Amino acid sequence: MHVSPWLRRTAVSAGVGIATAGLLAGVIMLGPLAASILLVVVFVLVWPLAVVIKHLADEPPYRSPLLVAVCVAGGVLCVPGIVRLLSWGALGVLTALVAAVVFVLVDLALPDSRRERRPRRSRRREPEYGGLMRLSQVEQDEEDEKLIASLQCPLSIEELCGVWGETTTTLAQGAGLRDRQAVAEVRRICLDEFERRNPDGFRRWLDAGAPPDPSTYLLA
Repeated sequence: MHVSPWLRRTAVSAGVGIATAGLLAGVIMLGPLAASILLVVVFVLVWPLAVVIKHLADEPPYRSPLLVAVCVAGGVLCVPGIVRLLSWGALGVLTALVAAVVFVLVDLALPDSRRERRPRRSRRREPEYGGLMRLSQVEQDEEDEKLIASLQCPLSIEELCGVWGETTTTLAQGAGLRDRQAVAEVRRICLDEFERRNPDGFRRWLDAGAPPDPSTYLLA
């Protein structure tokens, strides 16, 4: 459920106003001295505990242990104060409502410096899926050309036949997915070289069902 920032801020201001009224009612009920002692005692007990929890927790739920201790001490005095206000009947409820309205008006009168700043969207457009696929294909083609060039120069057709036999053994031994992809790429390059260097032998080899040893057809 999405709540507008203005409504959330108004609710917080009203809550702070009611809490302040309860806090004052608690001070009146207990007296200034007893209320001060209660605040100090609760603060002294809660603050070290909040510090320990913040250091032990992987993701602490708060940033300031001091603020937590202050809020808890105020809440301990505020709760009995609100109960006392409600015991006054209509006068207590009216007092709480007036405090809430006053705090809401004060909050509305203050300049809103906490507006959420939306990050500017970059004007640079990300490449679409098709563009990414084209880039990937271009990079793959470049890698293929480099690999073909490396196989064309140093390896003879006899050595390429040996490479083909090694890939056949690798596949027969149950290679993993990554190894299968590498083997498929190497075999494709070998096929291109077989066809380029000996087209007639390459066709005879294919017509024979592409047996594991192509050297019989390509080296003749």
